[in-house]
Amino acid sequence: NGCKKKVDNQAPKTIRHNITQHTTSHKKNIPFVSKQYSQNQRVKTTTTTTTTMTSTTSTTAATHGLAKLSEFTTISIDSGDLDVVKKFAATGLVTDATTNPLFVSQAGANGDERYAAMVDDAVAYAKKQVSESTESSPLADFETEINLAIDKLSVNLGAELTKLVEGRVSTEVDIRLSYDTEATVMRARRIISMYEAMGIDRGRILIKLTGTWEGIQAAKILEAENIQCNITLIFSFLQACAAAQAKAHLISPFVGRILDWHRAKGANKDVQGSFHPAADPGVLVIKRIFSYFKHYKYKTIV
Repeated sequence: NGCKKKVDNQAPKTIRHNITQHTTSHKKNIPFVSKQYSQNQRVKTTTTTTTTMTSTTSTTAATHGLAKLSEFTTISIDSGDLDVVKKFAATGLVTDATTNPLFVSQAGANGDERYAAMVDDAVAYAKKQVSESTESSPLADFETEINLAIDKLSVNLGAELTKLVEGRVSTEVDIRLSYDTEATVMRARRIISMYEAMGIDRGRILIKLTGTWEGIQAAKILEAENIQCNITLIFSFLQACAAAQAKAHLISPFVGRILDWHRAKGANKDVQGSFHPAADPGVLVIKRIFSYFKHYKYKTIV
């Protein structure tokens, strides 16, 4: 399944936005992912922005920036902090949310009663499921219990996020399964079943998968079952092509990490400062992906 070579080089002028609010007290870096809907095109693109905020100062500047951005994009907050998500969702500008294993683990160790309750529920759920299982191997039971608790904790956090945002919530499959298509599909189905058991429609959820060949093949299977996927850890044009051909709902290219690689390994590794936006290697990859998707009419969101 080689990628077609002919590509329309026209791409949107605005590829990346950075919104920063300066404060004088304790700061938290909150990354946002915005889905940029190009006018008169079926292809949609996503870009990453970062906001620095604090609970003790006004968010007027950040809100103004998000308001301008939201005029042509859907904004998704990348955070597991319920208070932060609630604050930005209340602006009416942030409609989607995404989490990752780091956010889930941070929630589990937070000490906040809300997160502690999520952990307790996940552990109790896992123990109950294993006790009712026909499995007899103690080792298998222990591993199954751990994996069930991990998935349930991710779903518990995601379920709370669905109460705060009106759009989609991305929940990631165990990263250890990145090279196992069958296991990835099984865990994704289980995560969706957990959400549906809590009364949350699968249409509110995106399953986040690693952009390996096996992960992309898992997405192909899941998309056919109406389980929509967000392919993450996209660092190359070919990964994006494969994901689009698998009909993945969305891909998440890592623009900054592409730039990091070029600084460390590429021809411009001696460049320590910022690239001009038009020459940023990460931006160039996104332009190429966008043009390819537009030219061949792929519906995958970038």
